[in-house]
Amino acid sequence: MVFVFHYGGGLQSPHWALHVLGYVTQAGWTGVVLFFALSGFLITGSLWDSLGSRHLLRNFYARRALRILPLYYLALALAVLVALARGFMFADLRPFAIYALFLQDIPNFGPQIYWLTSPLPLYHLWSLAVEEQFYLLWPALLLLARTRRIALWLSLGIFALSLAFRIVIWGWPFHGFVELGSAQAHVFDGFLLTHAGALALGAALALALRSSKPERVNRYAPPALIAGLLVYLGTSWFSGTFLLSPRSQYIVGLAAVGVGATALVQLALRPGFAGGLFTLAPLRWLGRISYGFYVFHILLQPLFDKIASHIAPPAAGYTLFLTARFFTAFLITLLVAWLSYFFLEEPMLELKRRFPMHSALPSINA
Repeated sequence: MVFVFHYGGGLQSPHWALHVLGYVTQAGWTGVVLFFALSGFLITGSLWDSLGSRHLLRNFYARRALRILPLYYLALALAVLVALARGFMFADLRPFAIYALFLQDIPNFGPQIYWLTSPLPLYHLWSLAVEEQFYLLWPALLLLARTRRIALWLSLGIFALSLAFRIVIWGWPFHGFVELGSAQAHVFDGFLLTHAGALALGAALALALRSSKPERVNRYAPPALIAGLLVYLGTSWFSGTFLLSPRSQYIVGLAAVGVGATALVQLALRPGFAGGLFTLAPLRWLGRISYGFYVFHILLQPLFDKIASHIAPPAAGYTLFLTARFFTAFLITLLVAWLSYFFLEEPMLELKRRFPMHSALPSINA
């Protein structure tokens, strides 16, 4: 979904069919929200079932480090090396320290990130900063929650806090037809509190499934998915765009997508269409390499542009160039992500056995 969002290019095409399809690709950003909801679900489930275990925090942070850091720092190292090869001075590379510390989503560092002219784009790594900050804070909050009920209400409270934060920053929704908000508001686009709602809903789902009556969650998942989708579509119609740029989308649309994404996670856990779809072998394979796919699909964008311009020069037809760019980027990203998983990520993941934790999935799969 995120790849199509970045490379669909439909709205840039003069061909009417691709132009119409471009409006659908605008919704690809919702894939990140689905990722946050899934992450909140998996992390919370594993943490909650592991409470009371020896070396809980050590094992948790070791496992997260083995999963995230090797590929992440490899991407940063590649960007630095290419920058030095292009003649950058070491003083020009200071903003890389912000990325190294996972602070690129902090508004105060926005101007420095903006002026970082890295030859390999890094702007998509904001979501990794959100994830790392979530990993840092959420285990401590769960440890303070004495019961599952308190933890569940804490999750729902964080969802409400995230919604209130966005209202404070962007203003009341539906104030004006297409209101993009001020530049001051948009420095919070990738901030943790902006996106904490989806993470919290995923956490709430994990905790709700561990109640004495998990069947209630099954009952409400389908209508929650439909309601979230309808509210997002209605907000998009009102705003005139599927993009996450108007204030109405940041406040209402983002919350609705979070609800729908969390419901989809639950539907994928049980027998049925969604569960069958997400167990298909090609999707399982793509899921296995998805971290590398996400990192490299933007990091190597200059390479994709250069190859596509040789295959189909933009001057000869922009639609053909966009098509060549799409398939070039997709195929090369698949290959590089697979190589990354096979030679780097999988060996690191093998080390997670030294830091055992409970499975993220509930023991009763209703």
